[in-house]
Amino acid sequence: MEAALTFDDPLIGAYRIHCQAYKRGYSVRQIVAEMLGKGNGATKGKGGSMHYYKKSTNFYGGNGIVGAQIPVGAGLAFALKYKNKYNVASIMFGDGAANQGQLYEAANMAKLWNLPALFICENNKYGMGTSVVRSSMNTEFYKRGDVIPGIRFEGNNVFEVREAFRWAKDYAIDNGPLFIEISCYRYHGHSMSDPGISYRKREEVQDYRKTKDPILTLRDMALHTNLATA
Repeated sequence: MEAALTFDDPLIGAYRIHCQAYKRGYSVRQIVAEMLGKGNGATKGKGGSMHYYKKSTNFYGGNGIVGAQIPVGAGLAFALKYKNKYNVASIMFGDGAANQGQLYEAANMAKLWNLPALFICENNKYGMGTSVVRSSMNTEFYKRGDVIPGIRFEGNNVFEVREAFRWAKDYAIDNGPLFIEISCYRYHGHSMSDPGISYRKREEVQDYRKTKDPILTLRDMALHTNLATA
């Protein structure tokens, strides 16, 4: 994502946004210190995994309430259009948050005003203790925007993500909001109270590691296209 965006493109996410914080300018030391509640943390140890924030890079952090970041993200997109800026707002949420009503309220306003907003659903197939097929009537999350067009692509392929976001940014700036579904996978449990294997088979996780792991995919593509040697 960040390879296709700039710090002038605001970004807002949900819970556990450690990787986004790193790409938006925080050091690993600052990120870990924040998780430990230390004063030298990203937000002085007061926010933890929910509330990383860095105004200078337009990183508006996360949220402890499922889906609550989405209307705030629509507001960031409104600000861009109001100020006539040629940028896009990235609004990240999970497959579980895709069932929250505020997503559709925000999307409705975004389309009415044709805001440069990317509604980005990270679909890792499982919510807290259950599969998306047991919690979502429509599991094609890129189609959830009604008249807002949507695209879906493989999140475990770094090149595919980069090129998709390059296109999506240009589209949203010129045409208005876009729904994006990034297909990925959660290896472990959702939290410490979730073992991660009570609602799926170990074999499924192992097979995904062998066939669709993002690091292995990157390695294989790099070797196949001579981008790097072994």
